[in-house]
Amino acid sequence: MNLKQIHTFRAIMITGSVSSAAKLLFVSQPAVSRLLAHTEQQLGYPLFERIKGRLYPTAEARLLFDEVQSVYQGITRISTLATQLGEKKQGLLGIVSSPSLGHGLMPQCIQRFTAQHPEIHIRLRSLTYDALVRSILDGECEVGLLFMPVTHPNLTATRVGSIPLVCVLPSQHPLAIQPVIDLSQLQDQPLVAYRSGSPLAKVLTRMFGDDHAPEHILIEVDTQQNVCDLVAQGIGAGIVDQAVAMAAARRNDQLLVRPLKQRHTLELYLASSRYEPLSLLARAFGDIITQEASQL
Repeated sequence: MNLKQIHTFRAIMITGSVSSAAKLLFVSQPAVSRLLAHTEQQLGYPLFERIKGRLYPTAEARLLFDEVQSVYQGITRISTLATQLGEKKQGLLGIVSSPSLGHGLMPQCIQRFTAQHPEIHIRLRSLTYDALVRSILDGECEVGLLFMPVTHPNLTATRVGSIPLVCVLPSQHPLAIQPVIDLSQLQDQPLVAYRSGSPLAKVLTRMFGDDHAPEHILIEVDTQQNVCDLVAQGIGAGIVDQAVAMAAARRNDQLLVRPLKQRHTLELYLASSRYEPLSLLARAFGDIITQEASQL
């Protein structure tokens, strides 16, 4: 039985007559009669007994109707899900980010997203670059947020914004009285920096250049959160993105945040599979990242 035959059979079972089924289906009565006759001939057994002008379903028809009803329940669920997906009211969004973004920008983006889409389940992972790329390639997460464009041939990265870099200081630091920090002022100050060769270390190298290269790098760490934690302990100054700095300052009043005189930013990229289109949910989340980054 094809879908049209199933649809017609169900209509007859529900309404109890060919004429009522025709009205339900918005077709002519002869069309329903012909299709029913063709279906019974094709099956090789009757679905209804004709007694005094009325149709009575056979035992076979009742068994078949039970299966048809379960199919229609599935179709209803599919239709409802399709509508909910269009309205972004159902689904799972898998996100992966670099550890620093997981502590800084990501929480406020997720808070805004869940406020708009409370029914959506989010799975967030914070991973290093190589693990992040593998997570997207393996289908564990749909999108990844990071500070650099990915170079894998099966992935694509779209720039979605940028975050200003700022200076973080201990509350008792000599530069704490300055409303704005010039990079040259940090040259002779103890600095908490990033592991040599890491992406963030390369960013700092470009920022300071040869003229203002820091002379006293006390500690090298892997994440911006590590920088904030150590700076709050009074160990030295540091450079982090504004989202991480503000989040850390809210948790610890011993950490001060100051803008830099020379504007420098970290570029944000949304990475995804090159061969699978982004879901509506992922696109909506990307829009929120752009909006949140523009407000920093």
